[in-house]
Amino acid sequence: MFGPIGGIMGFALGSMSENVQGFHGNYQNYHGNRHTQAGDFGAAMLILFAAVMKADNELKKTELEFVKKFFVQQFNIQYAQDRMRLFREILKQDLPLRDVCSQIKQFMDHPSRLQMIHVLFGLSQADGHVHPLEVQVIQEISNYLGVSNKDFEAIKAMFYKNSTAAYKI
Repeated sequence: MFGPIGGIMGFALGSMSENVQGFHGNYQNYHGNRHTQAGDFGAAMLILFAAVMKADNELKKTELEFVKKFFVQQFNIQYAQDRMRLFREILKQDLPLRDVCSQIKQFMDHPSRLQMIHVLFGLSQADGHVHPLEVQVIQEISNYLGVSNKDFEAIKAMFYKNSTAAYKI
């Protein structure tokens, strides 16, 4: 695992064992141009989950439970437990969202990127309320991933209730 995703994951692992701070400076020194491997999907989702959760400056238990449940369903309980430890470190970091999304866009097909946006809205709704700041971050991610505004609005309409949402699908 290389690129910005590998850099974030490597730093999170290092932080767990060495209690290191200051990811952003370390990221600036990393300029890997490697390919994302199939197993990087989980790492990419951790980073995107963190970006959405941090949007409203509130880390909610329901959102953490959503993330854990997602990893248990997609992988297994041991994978989920390991990733949740990493996730706590990732939440402390400044995330180079544009770079991470660029790497995802380069190596992930369009339907998978649409599914990512869908899952991120599921996370946003985990506490029963889709916060406008979370929607803003998801839209930013969507743009960076090369998802059309039409596709974004259709997915958003499934989760975000407003007076015109019923007409967007």
